[in-house]
Amino acid sequence: MIQRSSTRSTAARTSAARASRPLRGLSLAAVGALALSACGGDGGEDGVTEIDFYYPIAVGGPLESVMDGYIEDFNAEHDDIEVTPVYSGDYEQTLASVQSAAQAGSTPAVTVLLSTDVRSLEDSGLIVPIGEIVDDREWFDSFDEGFMANSTLDDGTVASIPFQRSTIVMYWNQELFEEVGLDPEAAPETWDEMAEAGQQVQDSTEASWGVQVPTSSWLFEAMAIQNDVLLDDASGTEVHFDDPGTVTALENWTQLQEDGIHPSGNVDWGTAPTDFANGDTAVLWHATGSLTQINESADFDFGVAPLPAQEQPGAPTGGGNLYIMEDISEEEQEAAVELTRYLSSPEIQADWTVQSGYVPPQQEAWDEEVLADYSEEFPQVEALQEASQDAYREYAPYRRSEIVSTLDSALESALDGSASSEDALTGAQDSSDELLEEYR
Repeated sequence: MIQRSSTRSTAARTSAARASRPLRGLSLAAVGALALSACGGDGGEDGVTEIDFYYPIAVGGPLESVMDGYIEDFNAEHDDIEVTPVYSGDYEQTLASVQSAAQAGSTPAVTVLLSTDVRSLEDSGLIVPIGEIVDDREWFDSFDEGFMANSTLDDGTVASIPFQRSTIVMYWNQELFEEVGLDPEAAPETWDEMAEAGQQVQDSTEASWGVQVPTSSWLFEAMAIQNDVLLDDASGTEVHFDDPGTVTALENWTQLQEDGIHPSGNVDWGTAPTDFANGDTAVLWHATGSLTQINESADFDFGVAPLPAQEQPGAPTGGGNLYIMEDISEEEQEAAVELTRYLSSPEIQADWTVQSGYVPPQQEAWDEEVLADYSEEFPQVEALQEASQDAYREYAPYRRSEIVSTLDSALESALDGSASSEDALTGAQDSSDELLEEYR
């Protein structure tokens, strides 16, 4: 069985070493200039520490106003801290904005970036690992192991705090299942059961597709995990794209196309939930963060469950963490830690789940009244907690942005029929080995 937690080395990394490194390994989005309003290390008037907080939004819904409300409440509770929230686009745009701000000497104090960017961010000197600022094992240990695995450096230092985290679940149209004589309350538990259910719906209803899995290396990672393969090793210097289990996972995916129950070619991440909510798909693989959007859009009963198993169950985690930036004052660091504690508290995490569909990265959040009441009213949300129990770390090698692009291209070529699964993944392996050579 693959292990959920990463192996830790004994090599410690210092702030001085980080500061000497060039900015490298970070992808820049082609975005317009963002107005930079950070304080640049200066405190405000009357002893008030002013900091900026950059955050992305990667799921549907009016989440900008929700986040701004959290910050408004935080400011009201802290007379000595004033936080300015800055919505900065998606994750890639936020990363580009943070890097631009750092180069301009006006870095935000706190930002939400992908948990899997941790190695590149630390390697480039953009962040200060929060474990170097505060030593609070009780706080750090309150988060689920699966979500902390991408939050910790190789030497065991906690680098960032889980915030808007997710995993992958299966959505199924209960009305379509009932129409073809399937138990609408029973989710397919294995890959074969999913394929059979999809085939029945495809053959006997007006739905266009039995199954849709968007073309994404993150979703493919779940298939590899289910075949007992993690896509990288704990050091971030090796990937396992040509492992026999990985190849089998891709062959199983393309078989759905050959059987005619999955769209040919590539499935768009953004439109697949809409297809499902329109009643056009029986089974959808997608992020837990899409739950609220689907619930608001679908006019039929649907179920949510952990992904169906192949050799074993499982899916990777995903989403963003709270990072504290380098080159801010000690006062700003203290304010940044306070904001991070607040946003990662069970109370906020529970409400954020209700508002967004993200998975709380700590079990305490499920006991909060707002989430407990929501679970009673909308029991599908309980699948998020169940899925998080079989969540593994997301692959996060060095040069991750380039390697993800390489794997995505390989998946596209296999799914559009221009290459066999084995040839596509062997090519991705060779290209990734070249990218990772300098880190070995």
